Formats: sequence, C-alpha cells, structure tokens
Amino acid sequence: MKIRDRKKQNKQKRYYEASAVLFILFLILIVGANIITKDRTFSESENRMLATKPKFTIDRLLEGRFTSKFEDYVVDQFVGRDFFTDVKMKMDKLLGKKESNGVFLGDDGYLIENFAKPNEEAVSENLQAINNFATKYKDVKQYMLISPTAVSILKDKLPMDAPVIDQEAYLQSYKEKLSQSITFVDNYNTLKEHSKENIFYKTDHHWTSIGARYSYDELAKAMELKETPDNYYESILVSDDFFGALSSKSGYDVKEGDRVEVFIPSDKDAETVVVNYVEEQEKTATLYSSEALSQKDNYEVFLKGNHPLVKIRTNAANNKTLLIFKDSYANSFIPFLVKDFSNIIVVDPRYYYEDIDKLIEQEEVSEVLYLYNANTFFNDTSLSSVLNNE
Repeated sequence: MKIRDRKKQNKQKRYYEASAVLFILFLILIVGANIITKDRTFSESENRMLATKPKFTIDRLLEGRFTSKFEDYVVDQFVGRDFFTDVKMKMDKLLGKKESNGVFLGDDGYLIENFAKPNEEAVSENLQAINNFATKYKDVKQYMLISPTAVSILKDKLPMDAPVIDQEAYLQSYKEKLSQSITFVDNYNTLKEHSKENIFYKTDHHWTSIGARYSYDELAKAMELKETPDNYYESILVSDDFFGALSSKSGYDVKEGDRVEVFIPSDKDAETVVVNYVEEQEKTATLYSSEALSQKDNYEVFLKGNHPLVKIRTNAANNKTLLIFKDSYANSFIPFLVKDFSNIIVVDPRYYYEDIDKLIEQEEVSEVLYLYNANTFFNDTSLSSVLNNE
C-alpha cells in the first residue's frame, strides 16, 4: 500500500473518530439539557397544553399505556422544540408553500388543519373495544358522534390541488364496523348545509359554539331528546381576538383574531350546575372559565380545557346520567346537554387511568356518548385501554 493511501486512510479514520466523539458529546449535551430543564405545561408557540410526565406504576407499564404517554411526554418536553419547529415553518414560508406544519393557508383567512391517514391499528383497537363495551353494557344506550373537521367541510376554502385524503370515506367505513347496538350520529350533512356560517374557527381546529349547536341538534334527534326552542339560548360574545392553535402551529402571519361566543339560556334560572373537577379537587357553579379569556387559548373558556374526569350535576329532573368519552371538541358541546341529563360524567381517555367499570357502577350510568373529532379519534391510542380497563 502506498504511503499516500495510508495517510488518506488515517485521515479518514481520524475524521470518523472525531465525528463519532462529537456526536456522542452532542447526545450527552441534549440528554443533560432535557434532564435539567424544567418541564413546561403550556406551549405559547403551539398554543396547547404539553404532555407531562406520567405517573409510573408496574401495572401501567405492563399494559403499555405508560410507554405511550411517556413517548408523548419526551416529544413535547424536548429541549429546543420551539426553535426547531420555528425553523421548519420559516423554511416552508420561504419556499412559498401553501401548507406549513400540516396546516393549509386557505381562502378568507382560514387556516385548515390537514387530515393525515388514520392509524389503522389504533382505530381497529378502539372499534373492537367499543363493540365489546357495548356488549358488556347492553342495557346502557350508546351513541357515537365523530365529527368531520374543517378540511372535510370547508373544501372550497382549501388551496387549489391541496392533497387532501377523503375524511368522510373513512368515517363511513368505520361506521359500518360498529355494533348495531351503537347509534352512529352523522353530522356531516348538517355541517355542510351550514358551511357558509361561522361553524369553525379560522385560526383554530375546533368547531365554534354554532358548529357544536348544529351537531347537538343531530344528537338530540338520535337520543329523542326534547326539542330546544329557537329562543332558548342567547349568544354572548366573550372574545374577539382569539388566535388559536393553528395560527401558532403554522406560523402564518394572521392579522385578525376569531370571535368566541358562548350560548347561555335566556332564562337565567333555567339551568344551574355544579361542576366537579375531580382530580384537581375543585368545584364551581359554571361551565365557563373567565380566566381563560385573559390567556392565549381562549377556547379553554369551555370547562377550563381538558381534564381526566369531570362530574357535572344539573337541575334536570330526569335522573338520567350520561357518560361521555371525549376529546376537546366536547368542551363547547357539553353546555347544550345540561338541560337533558341530571348528571354528566366526562372522561378524557388521554389522561384517565382509573377503573371505568367502577365509575359506571358508582354513577349509575344510563347512556354513553363517544364524542370526538375525526383527526383525534383516528389516531387516539388511549380509548381502547380505558374501555378494556387495562
């Protein structure tokens, strides 16, 4: 071997060794930074609550839920997350893309979250668990409302040739896999009929109170609830400068904020409630949080955001108890149910670890509602574990 070749090989070897050392030092630095950096509960840039460290038990580890939630925790609390996200968004804007971080820049100021292909394994597990749950509690009436999101309803607002998967086709295919004992509430046509109205926020992925109201009307028909008079509620504007999660997630420069309205019974004595945030050990006499209006995420005006377990006692004199498995879409929907049920038990499976069978027995649940938006339900990995009591 020539001397020149040996020198070249030695030089390459030293380069690879130095690169390996630098990479290891970088990993040590990142791991150390993540260890010493204090966890955050809220991301200002993404306008959402961040996953916190889950409580460890052997049972939770064996059932797999601890591992899943710990992965979410690591991703959310990764040091420099906001910086790397911001870099990606700026690169997308420089390239003139009409989509940034999974959010389309639509017409009329709409930011519309894209629909990703469902996690088929998670959906299959959830549907199987739901069907088994319906068989187990065959005397409990059960309903499902999985709402399409803006990307399905407001297609006319999307950029031309936006690569969007047919969300409604997936909804209908999963509907066919449900047990016949579960009533599927289809709100697609209703939302389409009212698509010219303000049924979705422009800067956030949630439906507005108006969108929730129209969807409630469909559920009320399925549940055969007493019809609500048109003048039963009055709409009250509580914010006109709400910049939602999609404005933060996308990085688009949004000039005008959303309006947030709540629907309050015209007769102030018509509804009284006691809202018990169980894990937080807090009780209030309102479904709304005025404190949220001074924070970035105004949507938390509804039930203070998401919680593992909330128990709502109303003055409805029918002794009926509704159990809701939900995501955040339910938060602005629940106020419309208050007049229909004496008790409403709200479980968010993403944060709930307790025995669901014991809860059903203790609360004497008479009806169950699965209330999600399609994006969350199609990728949720926690519902089946809660229903199976794993």
